[in-house]
Amino acid sequence: MPIATQEIEDIEVALPAPLARYGGTTKARLHGRRGPVVVALGGISADRRVCDWWRGLAGSGRTLDPECLRLVGLDFAADLAGALAPSTAEQAEVLAAALDALGIEAADLLVGASYGGMVGLALAGRRPELVRRLAILCAPAAPHPAATAMRELQRRTVAMGLALGSGAEALSIARGLAMTTYRTPEEFAERFDGGIAEAGALATSAPGAYLRARGDAYQAVMTPERFLSLSASIDRHRVDPAAIRQPTLVIGARSDRLVPPEQVEALAAALPDAELHLLDSRYGHDSFLKETARIGPLVAGFLAAA
Repeated sequence: MPIATQEIEDIEVALPAPLARYGGTTKARLHGRRGPVVVALGGISADRRVCDWWRGLAGSGRTLDPECLRLVGLDFAADLAGALAPSTAEQAEVLAAALDALGIEAADLLVGASYGGMVGLALAGRRPELVRRLAILCAPAAPHPAATAMRELQRRTVAMGLALGSGAEALSIARGLAMTTYRTPEEFAERFDGGIAEAGALATSAPGAYLRARGDAYQAVMTPERFLSLSASIDRHRVDPAAIRQPTLVIGARSDRLVPPEQVEALAAALPDAELHLLDSRYGHDSFLKETARIGPLVAGFLAAA
């Protein structure tokens, strides 16, 4: 049921019947009691707790403030056996089911970053009546071949780890590999020294220790099987931007190696009604998480113009 007296409500969402193979249900959150409806979606490790994983943009006093708007978050559907990958179009149908379960006729704005931006584009193309405006961050109309190649290597690593009974270690390695594509060589050079100090072939380097720590921490929000499903979902993504009529704010980073600026520019050029901003950032693909002081005013202005 929609929120009436509670500030936060988590609900269980029944997946559309054709998508029951992805677990049957998922969860969504509505945070806030009044104001415009804003859906916020992130990368494959993000969930319905938007104010937790996007703290620079969402929360009290921030751009997406639940005191001033109704903020919708979603747990993405996935095959928990790791055998199948939903398309972003199917994930959009999951979001549509969540909006219906929350009693929301249409979102005033969908803010989607990375995978969430792909799902947002898919929703706008398939179900245009459900979203009035889009803010798409670090997301393309289709995956870049180099990004697909890197993700496939990560999935092979995880699959091999599962087969050998070392799924957690394999997921940690895959996450470390992914981090090298999210961030820039310039940032690594600023933070770490290269090389190893010992003779052992498996001696740990400073950047390697950082990536291991990030990979190990990833276990708290991701399983190997869920990773396989959602990583492959990214590579099933494809939309026709020309069919998306909603006004769209497109934001990218010139340093992004997963979604290069050329892809962001091509998306904005193909959309009928788009406003493009390319940021100079040392954070690459993670700029949507790290550059919220710059992104926030752009999103706020776009929402206010509705």
